[in-house]
Amino acid sequence: NKSHSLYLRGIINHKSIKMKKLFFATIFILSLNLQAQDWSSVYRQVEEVTLNEGLDNEYVDFEEFWKTIKEKHVKEGKQIAWFVWKVLPTKENKGWADYLIYNIYANEEQMKAMSSKSSEWWENEIKVAHKGKTKRSIVKKYTQQTMDNKYREKSVIYTLKGLGAFLADGAAPEPGVNATYIGVEQLNEDYVDFENKFFAPYHKESKSRLYWELNEIVDRSENAYKPVTHIITEILNPDRPEVEWNPTFAEQMAVKYGVASRKFHGRMNMELIHFAW
Repeated sequence: NKSHSLYLRGIINHKSIKMKKLFFATIFILSLNLQAQDWSSVYRQVEEVTLNEGLDNEYVDFEEFWKTIKEKHVKEGKQIAWFVWKVLPTKENKGWADYLIYNIYANEEQMKAMSSKSSEWWENEIKVAHKGKTKRSIVKKYTQQTMDNKYREKSVIYTLKGLGAFLADGAAPEPGVNATYIGVEQLNEDYVDFENKFFAPYHKESKSRLYWELNEIVDRSENAYKPVTHIITEILNPDRPEVEWNPTFAEQMAVKYGVASRKFHGRMNMELIHFAW
Protein backbone atom coordinates (compact mmCIF):
# COMPACT_ATOMS: atom_id res chain seq x y z
CA ASN A 1 0.00 0.00 0.00
CA LYS A 2 1.01 3.63 -0.21
CA SER A 3 2.00 3.90 3.41
CA HIS A 4 4.20 0.86 3.06
CA SER A 5 5.82 2.31 -0.07
CA LEU A 6 6.72 5.46 1.84
CA TYR A 7 8.23 3.38 4.62
CA LEU A 8 10.29 1.43 2.09
CA ARG A 9 11.48 4.63 0.49
CA GLY A 10 12.74 5.73 3.87
CA ILE A 11 14.68 2.53 4.31
CA ILE A 12 16.01 2.60 0.77
CA ASN A 13 17.23 6.15 1.13
CA HIS A 14 19.34 5.23 4.07
CA LYS A 15 19.61 1.42 3.52
CA SER A 16 19.45 2.23 0.56
CA ILE A 17 33.57 21.05 -15.87
CA LYS A 18 36.14 19.00 -15.16
CA MET A 19 36.77 18.74 -11.59
CA LYS A 20 39.18 21.09 -10.02
CA LYS A 21 42.27 19.31 -9.20
CA LEU A 22 41.67 19.89 -5.57
CA PHE A 23 38.45 18.17 -5.62
CA PHE A 24 40.19 15.36 -4.91
CA ALA A 25 37.79 14.00 -4.21
CA THR A 26 37.55 12.37 -1.81
CA ILE A 27 34.46 12.03 -2.13
CA PHE A 28 33.05 9.95 -0.32
CA ILE A 29 32.26 8.88 2.62
CA LEU A 30 31.99 10.49 5.70
CA SER A 31 31.72 13.67 7.44
CA LEU A 32 33.95 12.28 10.09
CA ASN A 33 37.64 12.97 10.07
CA LEU A 34 39.32 9.90 8.63
CA GLN A 35 41.89 9.66 11.37
CA ALA A 36 39.25 10.01 14.10
CA GLN A 37 36.79 7.49 12.66
CA ASP A 38 36.98 3.79 13.40
CA TRP A 39 36.31 2.65 9.86
CA SER A 40 35.65 -0.92 10.91
CA SER A 41 32.47 0.32 12.59
CA VAL A 42 31.14 2.29 9.62
CA TYR A 43 28.07 0.85 7.88
CA ARG A 44 27.01 1.69 4.35
CA GLN A 45 23.70 0.79 2.77
CA VAL A 46 23.90 0.86 -1.01
CA GLU A 47 20.89 0.75 -3.31
CA GLU A 48 21.37 -0.13 -6.97
CA VAL A 49 18.51 1.60 -8.79
CA THR A 50 17.17 0.72 -12.24
CA LEU A 51 14.78 3.43 -13.43
CA ASN A 52 11.55 3.16 -15.31
CA GLU A 53 12.21 4.21 -18.89
CA GLY A 54 12.34 7.92 -19.71
CA LEU A 55 12.47 9.26 -16.15
CA ASP A 56 16.16 10.08 -15.80
CA ASN A 57 15.87 13.89 -15.66
CA GLU A 58 12.86 13.78 -13.38
CA TYR A 59 14.64 11.36 -11.09
CA VAL A 60 17.58 13.74 -10.56
CA ASP A 61 15.10 16.41 -9.38
CA PHE A 62 13.36 13.86 -7.18
CA GLU A 63 16.61 12.99 -5.40
CA GLU A 64 17.39 16.69 -5.00
CA PHE A 65 14.12 16.92 -3.07
CA TRP A 66 15.35 14.09 -0.81
CA LYS A 67 18.69 15.84 -0.39
CA THR A 68 17.03 18.42 1.85
CA ILE A 69 15.79 15.65 4.13
CA LYS A 70 19.17 13.93 4.18
CA GLU A 71 20.93 17.19 5.03
CA LYS A 72 18.64 17.46 8.05
CA HIS A 73 19.51 13.91 9.14
CA VAL A 74 23.25 14.50 8.79
CA LYS A 75 23.03 17.74 10.76
CA GLU A 76 21.07 16.01 13.52
CA GLY A 77 23.48 13.07 13.71
CA LYS A 78 21.02 10.48 12.42
CA GLN A 79 23.51 9.41 9.75
CA ILE A 80 26.95 10.46 8.55
CA ALA A 81 26.43 11.06 4.85
CA TRP A 82 24.34 10.39 1.76
CA PHE A 83 25.45 10.18 -1.89
CA VAL A 84 23.64 9.74 -5.21
CA TRP A 85 25.79 8.45 -8.06
CA LYS A 86 24.82 8.23 -11.72
CA VAL A 87 26.19 5.19 -13.54
CA LEU A 88 28.18 6.10 -16.65
CA PRO A 89 27.66 3.32 -19.21
CA THR A 90 30.19 2.69 -21.98
CA LYS A 91 30.07 0.53 -25.10
CA GLU A 92 32.13 -2.08 -23.31
CA ASN A 93 30.34 -1.86 -19.97
CA LYS A 94 26.73 -0.72 -19.78
CA GLY A 95 26.46 -1.56 -16.09
CA TRP A 96 23.61 -3.29 -14.32
CA ALA A 97 21.97 -0.24 -12.68
CA ASP A 98 21.26 3.40 -13.51
CA TYR A 99 22.01 4.99 -10.13
CA LEU A 100 23.65 4.05 -6.85
CA ILE A 101 22.52 5.55 -3.55
CA TYR A 102 24.83 5.37 -0.54
CA ASN A 103 23.58 5.99 3.00
CA ILE A 104 26.43 6.09 5.51
CA TYR A 105 26.11 5.37 9.24
CA ALA A 106 28.63 5.59 12.04
CA ASN A 107 27.70 2.15 13.32
CA GLU A 108 25.12 -0.61 13.16
CA GLU A 109 23.02 0.91 15.95
CA GLN A 110 22.59 4.18 14.07
CA MET A 111 21.62 2.30 10.93
CA LYS A 112 19.06 0.15 12.73
CA ALA A 113 17.57 3.18 14.46
CA MET A 114 16.79 4.75 11.09
CA SER A 115 15.51 1.47 9.65
CA SER A 116 12.94 1.20 12.43
CA LYS A 117 11.15 4.47 11.65
CA SER A 118 7.49 4.23 10.68
CA SER A 119 5.93 5.60 7.50
CA GLU A 120 4.22 8.26 9.60
CA TRP A 121 7.60 9.36 10.95
CA TRP A 122 8.99 9.68 7.42
CA GLU A 123 6.00 11.63 6.21
CA ASN A 124 6.47 14.10 9.07
CA GLU A 125 10.21 14.34 8.36
CA ILE A 126 9.50 15.38 4.79
CA LYS A 127 7.23 18.20 5.98
CA VAL A 128 9.60 19.41 8.68
CA ALA A 129 12.71 19.33 6.46
CA HIS A 130 11.01 21.31 3.68
CA LYS A 131 9.07 23.75 5.87
CA GLY A 132 9.77 27.30 4.72
CA LYS A 133 12.00 26.04 1.89
CA THR A 134 9.69 24.33 -0.57
CA LYS A 135 6.17 25.04 -1.81
CA ARG A 136 3.52 22.79 -0.30
CA SER A 137 2.44 21.68 -3.76
CA ILE A 138 6.00 20.45 -4.49
CA VAL A 139 6.19 18.67 -1.15
CA LYS A 140 2.86 17.02 -1.85
CA LYS A 141 3.95 16.05 -5.36
CA TYR A 142 7.19 14.35 -4.33
CA THR A 143 5.66 12.75 -1.25
CA GLN A 144 3.04 11.15 -3.47
CA GLN A 145 5.68 10.04 -5.98
CA THR A 146 7.58 8.44 -3.12
CA MET A 147 4.50 6.60 -1.91
CA ASP A 148 3.71 5.45 -5.44
CA ASN A 149 7.33 4.38 -6.07
CA LYS A 150 7.14 6.21 -9.42
CA TYR A 151 10.75 5.94 -10.52
CA ARG A 152 12.11 2.52 -9.67
CA GLU A 153 11.72 -0.40 -12.03
CA LYS A 154 14.12 -2.40 -9.86
CA SER A 155 15.89 -1.86 -6.55
CA VAL A 156 18.72 -3.99 -5.11
CA ILE A 157 20.06 -3.27 -1.63
CA TYR A 158 23.34 -4.27 0.02
CA THR A 159 24.26 -3.63 3.65
CA LEU A 160 28.01 -3.15 3.97
CA LYS A 161 30.42 -3.12 6.88
CA GLY A 162 33.56 -1.09 6.28
CA LEU A 163 36.83 -2.99 6.56
CA GLY A 164 39.29 -0.36 5.40
CA ALA A 165 39.58 2.99 3.64
CA PHE A 166 41.81 5.96 2.92
CA LEU A 167 41.39 9.31 1.21
CA ALA A 168 43.71 12.09 0.14
CA ASP A 169 44.38 15.05 2.38
CA GLY A 170 42.16 18.07 1.88
CA ALA A 171 39.51 16.12 0.03
CA ALA A 172 35.81 16.96 -0.02
CA PRO A 173 32.79 15.87 -2.07
CA GLU A 174 32.07 17.75 -5.27
CA PRO A 175 29.43 17.09 -7.96
CA GLY A 176 31.05 15.66 -11.06
CA VAL A 177 33.59 13.51 -9.25
CA ASN A 178 33.97 10.09 -10.89
CA ALA A 179 34.37 6.84 -8.99
CA THR A 180 34.35 3.09 -9.63
CA TYR A 181 32.12 0.51 -7.94
CA ILE A 182 33.48 -3.06 -7.96
CA GLY A 183 31.79 -6.30 -6.94
CA VAL A 184 34.29 -8.81 -5.53
CA GLU A 185 34.13 -12.46 -4.48
CA GLN A 186 36.50 -13.60 -1.75
CA LEU A 187 38.25 -16.81 -2.81
CA ASN A 188 40.26 -17.56 0.33
CA GLU A 189 40.74 -16.43 3.91
CA ASP A 190 43.70 -14.20 3.06
CA TYR A 191 41.68 -11.87 0.83
CA VAL A 192 40.98 -9.01 3.25
CA ASP A 193 44.58 -8.94 4.47
CA PHE A 194 45.84 -8.70 0.90
CA GLU A 195 43.52 -5.74 0.22
CA ASN A 196 44.29 -3.86 3.44
CA LYS A 197 47.96 -4.74 3.90
CA PHE A 198 49.22 -4.87 0.32
CA PHE A 199 46.95 -3.35 -2.34
CA ALA A 200 45.64 -0.38 -0.31
CA PRO A 201 49.10 0.75 0.91
CA TYR A 202 50.40 0.56 -2.66
CA HIS A 203 47.46 2.63 -3.99
CA LYS A 204 48.06 5.22 -1.27
CA GLU A 205 51.85 5.44 -1.53
CA SER A 206 51.83 5.57 -5.34
CA LYS A 207 49.09 8.23 -5.22
CA SER A 208 47.15 6.26 -7.82
CA ARG A 209 43.92 6.61 -5.80
CA LEU A 210 42.36 9.67 -4.23
CA TYR A 211 39.92 7.49 -2.31
CA TRP A 212 39.60 3.76 -1.66
CA GLU A 213 37.34 1.66 0.54
CA LEU A 214 36.73 -2.03 1.15
CA ASN A 215 33.40 -3.33 2.46
CA GLU A 216 32.07 -6.71 3.49
CA ILE A 217 28.50 -7.49 2.45
CA VAL A 218 26.66 -8.42 5.65
CA ASP A 219 23.13 -8.43 4.25
CA ARG A 220 21.38 -8.07 0.90
CA SER A 221 17.89 -7.99 -0.59
CA GLU A 222 16.47 -11.23 -1.99
CA ASN A 223 16.99 -10.06 -5.58
CA ALA A 224 20.66 -9.17 -5.04
CA TYR A 225 23.56 -10.85 -6.82
CA LYS A 226 24.69 -13.72 -4.61
CA PRO A 227 28.33 -14.54 -5.56
CA VAL A 228 29.84 -11.21 -4.47
CA THR A 229 31.07 -11.00 -0.87
CA HIS A 230 32.75 -7.60 -0.85
CA ILE A 231 32.44 -4.22 -2.58
CA ILE A 232 35.25 -1.80 -3.35
CA THR A 233 34.62 1.86 -4.16
CA GLU A 234 37.56 3.90 -5.39
CA ILE A 235 38.43 7.20 -7.03
CA LEU A 236 41.40 7.22 -9.38
CA ASN A 237 43.81 10.13 -9.27
CA PRO A 238 43.74 11.82 -12.72
CA ASP A 239 47.10 13.43 -11.89
CA ARG A 240 48.80 10.33 -10.57
CA PRO A 241 52.55 10.43 -11.13
CA GLU A 242 54.20 8.13 -13.63
CA VAL A 243 56.06 5.56 -11.57
CA GLU A 244 58.14 2.74 -12.97
CA TRP A 245 57.52 -0.31 -10.82
CA ASN A 246 60.38 -2.76 -10.47
CA PRO A 247 58.97 -5.33 -8.07
CA THR A 248 61.11 -7.54 -5.91
CA PHE A 249 60.49 -11.28 -5.92
CA ALA A 250 58.50 -10.92 -2.69
CA GLU A 251 56.32 -8.22 -4.27
CA GLN A 252 55.75 -10.37 -7.35
CA MET A 253 54.58 -13.21 -5.13
CA ALA A 254 52.34 -10.86 -3.15
CA VAL A 255 50.67 -9.70 -6.36
CA LYS A 256 50.31 -13.26 -7.61
CA TYR A 257 48.68 -14.61 -4.46
CA GLY A 258 46.78 -11.42 -3.76
CA VAL A 259 45.09 -11.56 -7.16
CA ALA A 260 44.39 -15.25 -6.59
CA SER A 261 42.53 -14.43 -3.36
CA ARG A 262 39.70 -12.62 -5.15
CA LYS A 263 37.51 -12.57 -8.24
CA PHE A 264 36.07 -9.38 -9.74
CA HIS A 265 32.51 -9.96 -10.92
CA GLY A 266 31.91 -6.53 -12.48
CA ARG A 267 32.46 -2.83 -12.14
CA MET A 268 30.58 0.36 -12.90
CA ASN A 269 31.92 3.87 -13.43
CA MET A 270 29.79 6.55 -11.81
CA GLU A 271 29.50 10.30 -11.33
CA LEU A 272 28.49 12.10 -8.12
CA ILE A 273 25.18 13.94 -8.60
CA HIS A 274 23.92 14.81 -5.10
CA PHE A 275 25.35 14.48 -1.62
CA ALA A 276 24.82 15.49 2.01
CA TRP A 277 27.54 15.31 4.64
